Amino acid sequence: MAKPFRLYVCSDIHASERTWRKFLNAMKTNVYKVDAAVIAGDLTGKALIAVVKDGGGDLWSASVLGQHREARDEAELAALERSIADVGYYAVRVTEEERAAMEADPDLVRTVFHERINARLREWITLATERLEGSGVPVYVMPGNDDDFEIDPVLAESTYLQDVNERVVDLTPWHQLVSMGWSSPTPWSTPRELPEEEFLDRLSGLMSGTRDARKTVMMTHVPPYDSGLDTAPLLSPDLRPTVTAGDLLRGPVGSTGVRAAIERFRPVLGAHGHIHESGGERRVGDTVCVNAGSESSMGILRGYLVDLNANGVERTLRVEG
Repeated sequence: MAKPFRLYVCSDIHASERTWRKFLNAMKTNVYKVDAAVIAGDLTGKALIAVVKDGGGDLWSASVLGQHREARDEAELAALERSIADVGYYAVRVTEEERAAMEADPDLVRTVFHERINARLREWITLATERLEGSGVPVYVMPGNDDDFEIDPVLAESTYLQDVNERVVDLTPWHQLVSMGWSSPTPWSTPRELPEEEFLDRLSGLMSGTRDARKTVMMTHVPPYDSGLDTAPLLSPDLRPTVTAGDLLRGPVGSTGVRAAIERFRPVLGAHGHIHESGGERRVGDTVCVNAGSESSMGILRGYLVDLNANGVERTLRVEG
């Protein structure tokens, strides 16, 4: 009998430097003995942090996760910026006057933010090539709903990481990988969102182009609706968590389009992310679906190992490091 193909699945790294380095180290040493890895979206971060220089001296300060942080020399400043990168934010050194100018000009903030996003992604691509070239572990990635379209040309520069968004590629000796990095609508109007019907149409078009839909791995950033992999706090119209009798209300927030596609095409595996707190494994009809979950802001790398053979999913194991 042929050796199973071991796939590593993770998602939602969100610009966390520490988490990215953990991923590269795990693939370089191949501690999990995998044949390929997929990252199911949301590569970039969500916040720009001003590191402000005291006009009268060498003191730098920043507010990080509600905490006031200070640096008094270059070593401390480097450590401060590293800690900002580790939680998935982007540091920018500014004077008090420059910070005031940015606060008064949202377009300037967006420009600097996108510059930092693209710069870190290029650094990650370079690091991945240096660390993983020759490792024998291909890495398939795609943007998620939080990732701006400006990163697409940057991903295209990589000679190692393969951007598979809205593509069908050969994955295992038996299976093709079908990838869709968009999400269904969210309350935050993020860059890559589609109405459910259009989402289903695009995903169905991709699945219809495969050799055998049953022998596909469907990677969608958003999980299928009401699968247990999409449970999140339910929000009020002003985007606050809904509480009743002291309890936080939770419910399904995944995609009906993804669920309909899984039920129609019956892929062997669904690989998902998006809902950080809903890591786990569930079945939707015949399809095994996994969401590794994410705690990238804590520097924790969560993943799933999935062994695939000609007949389907042989075994799964949730891992973290």
